[in-house]
Amino acid sequence: MDDQSSNIPWPTEKFIRLTEDERASRLQTVLNNRPEGPLWIFAFGSLMWNPCFEHDRCEEALFEGWERKFHIWATVARGTIERPGLGLCLEKGDGACKGLAYRLLPENEDTEWPIIWNREMNTGVYNAIWADLTLQSGEVVKALTFVVDPTHTQYAGGMPILVMSKVIAGAAGEYGRCRDYLASTVEGMAELGVVDEYLNSLLTAVDAQMESNAD
Repeated sequence: MDDQSSNIPWPTEKFIRLTEDERASRLQTVLNNRPEGPLWIFAFGSLMWNPCFEHDRCEEALFEGWERKFHIWATVARGTIERPGLGLCLEKGDGACKGLAYRLLPENEDTEWPIIWNREMNTGVYNAIWADLTLQSGEVVKALTFVVDPTHTQYAGGMPILVMSKVIAGAAGEYGRCRDYLASTVEGMAELGVVDEYLNSLLTAVDAQMESNAD
């Protein structure tokens, strides 16, 4: 770690991945509580621009009472154990999160479930819930949604934007730079007509930090 990172509250515990049995048990619990009708998935981050499943509908959707935040440590996809990045999560708040709702093809559900589950339920930092989403048409649907577990060791919580920018600017993992993940999120939201001042300010701070590091 460099001197600039000395004021960052780095995680002190190792994040342990869920075993196959643990993931299977959690999946079965979710399936047992599945509502009737087609399977909808709510996308608020990378699933917006990189869905890993086939679908027959994609609609803009609003999830009330939850907000999109960079509040979890990323040590694989866009960070490492030695230099973690930050990842997106849904956290309870006074606002709402606008994203995309995908409806899976019924004939592909059995094959798509494991793909989605293994992608999102790696360490257990997310809780999978069935939530009411309001589509742009006004229709309300029940969708599988992944929200943060604030008691998990991977939960970073809120930090000043300057501190977050230092984390994101210096992080990269198996899926690329943490900065690019943030930028793709901002671009995906812009396509929905959403301007998130929090994320825009964070991206500006990250780019300024990277420019400073390059000097």
